[in-house]
Amino acid sequence: MRIMTVPNQTAKLGRLRNKRAVRALLGVLAPTAVVAGLLGSPATGAAAPGNDQLAAVRAATDTFHDVNSAQAAGYVLLPLPCFDKPGTGGMGIHYLKGLFVTSTPKASEPQVLVYEVDGSQLNLVAVEYIVPYQKVAANAQAPSLFGQDFHHNNALGLWYLHAWIWKPNSLGMFADYNPRVDLCPGH
Repeated sequence: MRIMTVPNQTAKLGRLRNKRAVRALLGVLAPTAVVAGLLGSPATGAAAPGNDQLAAVRAATDTFHDVNSAQAAGYVLLPLPCFDKPGTGGMGIHYLKGLFVTSTPKASEPQVLVYEVDGSQLNLVAVEYIVPYQKVAANAQAPSLFGQDFHHNNALGLWYLHAWIWKPNSLGMFADYNPRVDLCPGH
């Protein structure tokens, strides 16, 4: 997997308003652990959930195609690189809304928005749901949404589930990478 930073977006992090929520979550999600964890994340080819569930998530996130709207709503760019896995697909960069991080995620309130980097433009391609082990222990029953159990990421100390609601994914709705998402700039 190759990792590439997005300089213009990363520079904006220092100006973001919601630094305290990011710092609190990053106590769990140390950047080095994020890289290590994403390197070993399994992909699943699970079937897509019902159209009603997907429609609700799309309606809740439609306004966030404009990253400025996402920021105005409290999502902040995580100080992480752009992620991709050559030969498998792209993932992108991540914006977090720390207020949504709970032990019982709601489909219509994704904690993370995933954006594909396309030149100087960001395209919303997926949402991600996360539950830190501090909220639901690693040895507890997995949280679930859309009839899908969340996956373990022991390196990060959390449960996670991607949903590619804005860009179809031949690997499955809940896979970690998407062959249709561009690789990070420079790859």
